Amino acid sequence: MRSVPAQRKAPIRNRSSSRTTKNKVNSGAGKKKLINRGTQKYFSQMALGGLIFFSAFIFLAGYSIYKYLNQAFASASSADSYAISDSSIVTLSFIEVENVNADPVILKGLKYIVFDKNDEKVSVFDIPLDIKVDMTGKFGEEEISKVFALGALNSTNVTVDGIKSVNNTIMRIFGFSIDRYILVNEDLAETLLNSFSGKGLSEILNLQVASDLKKFTISNLTISEYYSLVNFSGGLAKDKIAMYSITQEDINDSGNLDSQIADMNFDGDISREELSVAILNGTDYPGVAMFGSRLVTNSGGRVVAVSNAASRYETSYIATDIRDSATLSYLSRVLGIRNIISKQEAQKFNENEVDRSEITVIVGFDTADSLY
Repeated sequence: MRSVPAQRKAPIRNRSSSRTTKNKVNSGAGKKKLINRGTQKYFSQMALGGLIFFSAFIFLAGYSIYKYLNQAFASASSADSYAISDSSIVTLSFIEVENVNADPVILKGLKYIVFDKNDEKVSVFDIPLDIKVDMTGKFGEEEISKVFALGALNSTNVTVDGIKSVNNTIMRIFGFSIDRYILVNEDLAETLLNSFSGKGLSEILNLQVASDLKKFTISNLTISEYYSLVNFSGGLAKDKIAMYSITQEDINDSGNLDSQIADMNFDGDISREELSVAILNGTDYPGVAMFGSRLVTNSGGRVVAVSNAASRYETSYIATDIRDSATLSYLSRVLGIRNIISKQEAQKFNENEVDRSEITVIVGFDTADSLY
């Protein structure tokens, strides 16, 4: 009897295992999709938050930069109330001293720098300390080296009054205004002066130099104004930066200096207005009206009358019906006269020149000290 071999049974598929695997696959796919959505939501929220943070950062940074650029270039001062950014002529007194923090402050050098944007030129006038000048106020003729100390004499603020005395003296020498000043230690003066003489900011960017300048420089220039002037002079050719040394002859006869300053203002805003100006001396100080006339002429203005006022005035006035003019703005600022009245109001003074000129300046005792 033949034996029949046993048949192999087909392997039984584990359906439940297969189903489980399939479910696992499907379940995994679902989970993967869920993670993607969550991730997208997460990154969307992060992106939105980042955008808000970045916008806030830009705003705060911009505000901080604005405040930084408009703070004083150096210590212990702030910018004057008028801007120099749109001025075609900007002037700077550069005062070198032994130590800005000393008392008394010893003057070691003095320069008057004129930035002429119309002619694209910088003029640096060196004023030797041994020359004599008739100081404003009651000091008479003195050497330049003594001007700062005399101005600060018996003062409650040595620095402020010393700088004022120096600036008034410079204005007397040149017959023109001073927009900004820098008071600096003599050992840092050359580095700082170079930045105004077309040599740029390379030395100033040294951290140690920058730190020393912050400590030993006093100025009413803002950082943005300083950068603007350095940028202007740095873009000029070498022959556009002129150096002059003032002599005693220039002081005794101001004709040469006056012609240079007047040439710079030949086509300026004041010159183009062509407004007629009368200067009246309302004090018993001699020469006040003549010096006022010189200030107007050198700035490009047109003087039609220079005389003594009919009366004495404790307070200075400017009488005009033209309120929006460069000439009025300049005279009010440079002469320090804030009382601006109409010609109708000025009739009470019985000054004939009020009717004969478009702007009449009556210099009183309150401002005469800076003019005689």
